[in-house]
Amino acid sequence: MYVVMTRVELKPDAQEACARLFEETNPALVEDQTDWLGAHMVFDPASNIVTVLATWRNVASYEKLSASTRFKEVMKQFSALFAAPPEISVNNLIVEMVPRSG
Repeated sequence: MYVVMTRVELKPDAQEACARLFEETNPALVEDQTDWLGAHMVFDPASNIVTVLATWRNVASYEKLSASTRFKEVMKQFSALFAAPPEISVNNLIVEMVPRSG
């Protein structure tokens, strides 16, 4: 399993618009991606940095999506909210902890 981490500094007061845009665009972007497992978007107000942690079964699936025209078109919409270029890394998930049920 892989976690694609995208970190980017936002323009001032852009966090709500960024979250809305993510909620509006991401479902359609990944709806046919069987290897996409989910995503979390977190915001650090001290640094004005938003981080998206997207989990994938197969990194090749993410790479194919990120090279697509539709992905690039969505990223253009986000770029108006960015104060700097995004930093993207692909990481192997080596430990996952969730509460024990019971």
